[in-house]
Amino acid sequence: MIHKNDLAIAATSARSYNRHWRAKKLSWTDIGKIKYLFDGAVEYIDEVTLAYTSNHFNKLRSVLGFKQDSELTELIERSEAFRIVRNKETHKMEAFMSPLVRDRFVPTDSQEIEEPAIPYEIFYCKANALANDNDRDKISENQRQHLKGIDMHVLLASNVPKFHITPHVDAVRRIYEELVLVCDTPYLFDRYFGEFIRHYMKQYNTSRNEAYSVLIVYFEAKLVGHMARRVGIENWPRQAILQWLDYYFGAKRLDKVLTDVHQTWQRHQEGTLKEYASDLLEKYPKTANNE
Repeated sequence: MIHKNDLAIAATSARSYNRHWRAKKLSWTDIGKIKYLFDGAVEYIDEVTLAYTSNHFNKLRSVLGFKQDSELTELIERSEAFRIVRNKETHKMEAFMSPLVRDRFVPTDSQEIEEPAIPYEIFYCKANALANDNDRDKISENQRQHLKGIDMHVLLASNVPKFHITPHVDAVRRIYEELVLVCDTPYLFDRYFGEFIRHYMKQYNTSRNEAYSVLIVYFEAKLVGHMARRVGIENWPRQAILQWLDYYFGAKRLDKVLTDVHQTWQRHQEGTLKEYASDLLEKYPKTANNE
């Protein structure tokens, strides 16, 4: 349970942030922009890692009224309140994280995380209050309901899984090989994807062959990359990967998956999909050194 004292501490800490930012000669307009990012501008947060990544910087800086990405990154640096992900060689900012959204970001070998000058552990009490419906009037609503469907109650749990911002090639290869095995084994294919195929045929009035082709495109365009972003999945046993597939295509998620797969298929036909799993494998072929 969240106590009133916890919320009072969080409020006091917020006032301390204001004093720090004013001492840094930041205007109230700039402080307002920082607080907007603090609350979690969910439409610009990567839905897997829950970080503000560089591919969203262009839209995010436009929303904040900046003309250049550099103005956005300068504000983040001057605030001294965000965790910043930098490229080790170029020191360029590649992502940053809000203290009020417990991110799932794991850096790659070429990245390093720069901790904020201001420690923000004190804000965890406010973040934890998100899970308490009695504090609904005290907590920003856009933190409670994530526009991309992330359950904030689950997000705030201590056992939230960690994800890379981009999939590792070894993980892509592992998932790709497991899916090929399932697709080439009739009883496994029917076990994990048969229900999806039957519902897709009925819902979109297609043949089994077309439904199969649609599913394969979804594997290539989305599923492999999504699963391969999970930290350590390249070392998972086969049964663990199959359990994930069982959950992903299970009855509880089937309606959502049907829609997602069909939309991905439409984008594939329009030619608007940017990358497929097989493209990544061709770019980094398996060699004797990485077997």
